[in-house]
Amino acid sequence: MLGLLIPTHPHWVETAAADLPALLSDHAHCEIKAAQSALSLVSRYAGEMPSLASPLTALAREESEHFRQVHEQIERRSERLGLPASDTYVTKLITAARTDRHDYPTLLDKLLVAALIEGRSCERFRLLAEHLPQADLRAFYRDLMVSEARHFTLFCTLATDAYGRDATRERLSMLASREAEIVKHLSVGPQVHG
Repeated sequence: MLGLLIPTHPHWVETAAADLPALLSDHAHCEIKAAQSALSLVSRYAGEMPSLASPLTALAREESEHFRQVHEQIERRSERLGLPASDTYVTKLITAARTDRHDYPTLLDKLLVAALIEGRSCERFRLLAEHLPQADLRAFYRDLMVSEARHFTLFCTLATDAYGRDATRERLSMLASREAEIVKHLSVGPQVHG
């Protein structure tokens, strides 16, 4: 599903549910980083590829709105937004894409890494939507799961439009294999990608 080759560790959802303040805080920071990443792509690549500007600025607005919604969930529980933690998963995925970066366009890799991150988020939001005990959070994550699936498709479409279907599929397959290796070795914690 969504380019992913292995599922999340079965105990992840229990760990996440056991520490909702940490999960929600991490999630809020993920939304901020996603908005920043979309704007960074626009800043760096829209000059040479103007077709990125409109969808990625819209994505940044949507991710910012998701941050607001997650922050609202945090406040509703009388909690506070924690400090951002390093996202080992994302860092390792970016590093894995760089190992043969001279063989592939940088923008292709950035788009496909973003697609895989959205795909993994979608998968995890589905787990939360199915297993959290709180009905309001199950509905919240069900809605966000749909958004993450759309974001995965957006990044894949942008990559395909720019580099063609065959090159995009080939590189996505390669990066998905690396993503699977990263996920196998992640610690299980109350993080969206941990």
